[in-house]
Amino acid sequence: MSILLGLSQYIINLLFNLSITIPNSIDGYVLHAILLILLSTLFSFIIIKTFLNRKMKPKFHLIGSVLVTAGIIITLIIGNVAFFSESILIKPIYLILSIIITFAFSLCIVRFLLLLNLNDSQRYYKLWLVVGSLAASIVFSCLPYLLFFGMVDHTLYLKEADKLEPYLIALAFNYVCLGILVYVPDRYGIARQIEQTDRLVQNEQQFKSLFHHNPDAVFSIDSNGKFASVNYVAAEYTGYSLKELKTKSFDQVVAPEEVQLAKGMFGRSLQGEVHQFDIKVKSKRNKIKDLHISTVPINVGGEIVGVYGIAKDITEKKRAEKTIHFLAYHDELTGLPNRRYFNEELASLMNQEVPPPFAIMLIDFDRFKRINDLFGHDFGDLVIQSIGNRLVEVLDEQFFVARLGGDEFTIILPNHGNKEDVEQVAASILEAFRSPLMIENQECLLTASIGIALYPTHGSNAAELQKYADMAMYHVKEKNMNNYAFYQEEMSNQTLHKIILENDLRKAIEQDELLVYYQPKVNTESGEVIGFEALVRWLHPEIGLISPNEFIQAAEETGLIVPIEKIVIQRACEQLKAWQQNHSEDYTMSVNISQRHFYQEDVVCTITNNLDQSGIAPETLEIEITESMAMFNEHTTIQKLEKLRNLGVAISMDDFGTGYSSLQYITKLPINRVKIDQSFIRGLVSSSSSLGIVSTIISLARHLNLDIIAEGVETEEQIEALKQLECYDVQGYYYSKPLPVEGIEAFLKSKAMKLSSM
Repeated sequence: MSILLGLSQYIINLLFNLSITIPNSIDGYVLHAILLILLSTLFSFIIIKTFLNRKMKPKFHLIGSVLVTAGIIITLIIGNVAFFSESILIKPIYLILSIIITFAFSLCIVRFLLLLNLNDSQRYYKLWLVVGSLAASIVFSCLPYLLFFGMVDHTLYLKEADKLEPYLIALAFNYVCLGILVYVPDRYGIARQIEQTDRLVQNEQQFKSLFHHNPDAVFSIDSNGKFASVNYVAAEYTGYSLKELKTKSFDQVVAPEEVQLAKGMFGRSLQGEVHQFDIKVKSKRNKIKDLHISTVPINVGGEIVGVYGIAKDITEKKRAEKTIHFLAYHDELTGLPNRRYFNEELASLMNQEVPPPFAIMLIDFDRFKRINDLFGHDFGDLVIQSIGNRLVEVLDEQFFVARLGGDEFTIILPNHGNKEDVEQVAASILEAFRSPLMIENQECLLTASIGIALYPTHGSNAAELQKYADMAMYHVKEKNMNNYAFYQEEMSNQTLHKIILENDLRKAIEQDELLVYYQPKVNTESGEVIGFEALVRWLHPEIGLISPNEFIQAAEETGLIVPIEKIVIQRACEQLKAWQQNHSEDYTMSVNISQRHFYQEDVVCTITNNLDQSGIAPETLEIEITESMAMFNEHTTIQKLEKLRNLGVAISMDDFGTGYSSLQYITKLPINRVKIDQSFIRGLVSSSSSLGIVSTIISLARHLNLDIIAEGVETEEQIEALKQLECYDVQGYYYSKPLPVEGIEAFLKSKAMKLSSM
């Protein structure tokens, strides 16, 4: 492009010179051509390089114009010297005027190019470029004539009548075209300014609308930290008026504990960084709000003069997050840490570079299940809350108390690796629960079983410690309850045996390994057998015969007690029918029903179906329920018992005197018989208190028109004592232990022989 401009400039100059005269020497012409083309090319390059730079500072406009002027004047002077060397005649006025006009042209062309270059994306840009280029070419074509009159004796080449006409014409064309070069960018610039003004007004209106009607707080802060502008939402957040807020600096509305954070973020924004952060602000009325703030620097002319900010109120969001986090890590019922929180706390303790010695306690409350079943889940929830409160009250704040679920609580005792210190804490917990909880004006007495594992004595990781504390706790429950125990290695074997037993029990039901044993009931006046109690036994293929004490609890916990009792009821009814046919139609059969089974929807149907299938009379079947079971859900209990009574089935209350029922409640129950618990019979002869209790139970039963039977009778002295109290129906080892069918057959034959020989 530089070469083309250079050639065009040279051709214009050449055409002018040729229009005046033809050179005398071809060598001078060639030298002139080479020099002129090189100079024109150089100046054109400078023009293009300089004026296509939009960021050129104003002081370079003048320098550029001077360079353009110099380039044009030098080019034209060389041409005149080359062609008119013999007629050079300097005319100062014409020469100065031509230089001034050339400089004016240079200024105009520089201004034209700059303004047009800045607006090359505007409408009509190409049209104005063509118009300007045409005007510039006319001026450029006229400049040689002006300089010719300034330094050449024109009288030698022009007619007398035409001496000034070419000069005046060239001058006129220059003025007109210079005017065009001035007008075009001005006209173009005015249109652009009007358009920009309209756009600025529109943008300002949009900005004000966005600023003042934004649902979030919008503000700007100057470089000194003072609010320069704020919208109504910002004023609402802070409690100040717009006028008041503009007199304050940002650190005056930030919560004191977060001023340093705010200053740090403000300083970074002044350095050109964009940030988003959460912060608390303090209102005029000392209310705290959580805000999420986005800040961007305000850049004016390459200099950062302040910070723009948008703040969103996230107070409710923070509160919701806090609530969600609390619920995720705390027990909803007690407000104590939950299992997740406990596991994380334990993990953080174990993950220390050198974990300190500590202890884990696992606490289970022994009678809670009975209370929960007896009074309902709502009452049970209140009990759990009271347990949590009492644990917090009795324990030091350094201990971590959590609820794992149900009635299981756990405690982490940091820096308590010493057995004696842990024992003191365990003893204080047991002591705290010696006094009953007061729930809805009702006393509720609970005892605790506590299992303890020590780090690093008992385990090196969290899973081991929890497992061993759990084993120790179940060891306490199975032995004596209301106590504590530290983990010992033999507990692992016991737990393993229990797990194996539970798994094998499922197989026992499927593979028909359960047996039904029967214990005779005898009338001591006549000496005759009056009935039997059906008792389940388990013949394990490897271990042998397993007593109920070893597997009934596991059956109740796993729910397997229901299918087990269904098997016992079916076999007992079938066997009773056989003995009634072979021995005596007056025989009765009693079977035990657990609480879980009793409250099954189909329990009455199960009993009815077995009566129908076996063909025994309903009055010869007796259902035994426990006293505590009878107290659970009074309405449902009485309703089901009445259905059974309506069928003709007899109801017996087992272990009478060991529960917590009131006499008023006993009178409501549709029962036929009470069974005196063997714990009272055992001390009947040796203990006056046991004798008094048995006497009271018998007297009470007589007044309520209830039959009586005593279990656990083992000596003749006990038989005589019961006879004196007018209790004649008994069962126990004195007559026979529970026996399989074959054993009962032998017992009945032996009994019949004794009776016949009397």
